[in-house]
Amino acid sequence: MKNIVFRDDSFAFETLRLLSETAYGMADIGEVLTTAEKITEGDNNSWCKEWTVTAKRLHTTADDYLKNGHPVSARKTYLRAYNYYRSAEFYLHGNPNDPRINELSEASFACFEKVMELNDPVIKAVKIPYEGTTLPGHYYKCQKALSPSPVLILMTGFDGTKEELYGMAMAALEHGMNCLVFEGPGQGEALRRQNLYFRYDYESVVTPVVDFVLSLDGIDPDKIVLMGVSLGGYLAPRAAAYEHRLAACVANGGVYSFSDTLKNLLPDSHFLDMASTAPDKLNQSFDQMLKTNPTLKWGFEHGMFVFGANTPAQFILKIKDFTMEGVAEKIQCPTLIVDTEEDKLMPGQARPLYDALTCEKSFMLFSSEEGAGEHGQCGAKLLANERILSWIDERLLTSASDR
Repeated sequence: MKNIVFRDDSFAFETLRLLSETAYGMADIGEVLTTAEKITEGDNNSWCKEWTVTAKRLHTTADDYLKNGHPVSARKTYLRAYNYYRSAEFYLHGNPNDPRINELSEASFACFEKVMELNDPVIKAVKIPYEGTTLPGHYYKCQKALSPSPVLILMTGFDGTKEELYGMAMAALEHGMNCLVFEGPGQGEALRRQNLYFRYDYESVVTPVVDFVLSLDGIDPDKIVLMGVSLGGYLAPRAAAYEHRLAACVANGGVYSFSDTLKNLLPDSHFLDMASTAPDKLNQSFDQMLKTNPTLKWGFEHGMFVFGANTPAQFILKIKDFTMEGVAEKIQCPTLIVDTEEDKLMPGQARPLYDALTCEKSFMLFSSEEGAGEHGQCGAKLLANERILSWIDERLLTSASDR
């Protein structure tokens, strides 16, 4: 898909990401394009400034709607304001102490909390017990589902938020599923409010989530499905390899080795080895490379932010354990591996994961011809959710007939 507004691949993709969410009322085309056109190409501060202006304007409008007795308009406007705040904060992580990170994150949380109160059905905030603390989640309870009913556990990846999965969660309700969206270490609120950083052994995260789901009223314990998006395409299969109470698992898109995805960004794959053999030299080299490669710059700045790493070398060392080698074979539940034809962020990762599986498995490729070839099917959310949720429907029907 051609770049939208920007020549810069990263800015263009993030603009498409916002446009994609117009499908569920999480952005508006005119708001996105007019804001993007004011942004200086390649200038992260300009990006932050313009999205903040748009978000604050809508936040004020939503407050006015609510005060004047217009809850439907308020909900819709808060939803877009949340998303523009999220986008405004996106490129700030090169300086973890930047006060705008907390300011914009808290504003986005506040807007979405209003959405949750005004939504139909109301979305319930939940705290999931986890290693002496809790993980934040949102529970979408299906009003038309029979009891006991299925549950989709939905999680994001490297840079998404639980709030961003609103559209997928609402679509799951239409398919008769409850949906629990949560954030684990390294993600959204769990990172920003609790300083929980990414870990590779995500079964330690997901098993408490499954325990929590089983404590909810009216849940069918034989119909729990786990889905991960983007880097969640590693996190979900990793968890499914050790958590065997799942009826199915979806990796959108599949990730076999997180380290291997970096090879597409680095001018020399030997940089990965230098993280352990010559970390100081590696860090010095990165200072120069980051100045001329904005995608690499964002990836490493954000990566250090969410992994709690102080240097590029530390970040590389931390992600080496994020591999499904010797793990994929342990998955027992039916598993769907999703891929996209033009994935520039994690290309070539889905097929090796699919090939390594020994369980019942399916492969789903989204093409550029149908407008769904970008990472995470950005620009084609309706098509993607229809197809993926239909696959889940089929697996749940099969599991019911097997009893």
